[in-house]
Amino acid sequence: MEVGKWLLSLGRPLVGLKVMAPPPMNTMEQLLAVQNAISLAEQLVQDGNIVLLKFRALLLSIFPQASDRFAALLVFMALILALVPSKYMLLVVFLETFTRYSPLRKASTERWMRRLREWWFSIPAAPVVLETQRQKEKDAKKRK
Repeated sequence: MEVGKWLLSLGRPLVGLKVMAPPPMNTMEQLLAVQNAISLAEQLVQDGNIVLLKFRALLLSIFPQASDRFAALLVFMALILALVPSKYMLLVVFLETFTRYSPLRKASTERWMRRLREWWFSIPAAPVVLETQRQKEKDAKKRK
């Protein structure tokens, strides 16, 4: 145990970490801070719901073109997980993460991220049917 203490601190005593306390706020500022926090939480919940709806649409093949790409990606990932040893996968993930914005790869990374973002935004969260007033009137006449 003494060896561990010596190796970690190298014989020096530990120095306390200094944390600055936030400045005191009046009641109105506290209410505004709480309101901002609640609106941020609502936005995060809405974004989470949209992501779940998009995944549902992809998995249920509501949008065939996007679902085909997603299915091909899942098959490709399954093959990689089955055939490539985990240490090599970790090495590739590590290299990808730390070289993504290097000068040699920056342009291609931005291009792929833009394509991925465009593909993601092209998937509607839920199927939308545009119904006009005339269509409603025709449906109402058919029911009578």
